[in-house]
Amino acid sequence: MDDHKPKLNLEKLQQAFESGFERRKNAVNHSVTLRATAKLVKNTLLEGRIGRFSFQCDEPPDRGGEDQAPSPLEYFIIGSAF
Repeated sequence: MDDHKPKLNLEKLQQAFESGFERRKNAVNHSVTLRATAKLVKNTLLEGRIGRFSFQCDEPPDRGGEDQAPSPLEYFIIGSAF
């Protein structure tokens, strides 16, 4: 048996699930609005902002870019990993 494997506390997970379920059930007109903007800097280089964060994305040379930042597809893939 590997002693380094994380151990799950099923009781704690169940409590967290029930707590979140109750908060959502009791929420009245609770909504969150996110606003994102993007502007073209040069060719395919874009600068995007959401909240206090800013990002750049660019395409590789074979797609007309200069590969100065991750491509939109690369951001999508890493986002799905979270």
